[in-house]
Amino acid sequence: MDRMGEARLCVLCCTRPVDERWRPFCSERCRNEDLARWADGRYSVPGDAEPQPNSASLDSDASNDLDTD
Repeated sequence: MDRMGEARLCVLCCTRPVDERWRPFCSERCRNEDLARWADGRYSVPGDAEPQPNSASLDSDASNDLDTD
């Protein structure tokens, strides 16, 4: 039981109370579905955005590569 006497709900289906055997899920089915979502890449962890290359610097790098001494 959670505070205030309310049962916690399954973090996946949000309809049934958590079963201690499968915590924080209500059943093996919800636990396996959550695992499958991670394996399929349907979940992601936010991170820092990758910097976009500056087209001006790419142009100057390309011209430097063409210069031969």
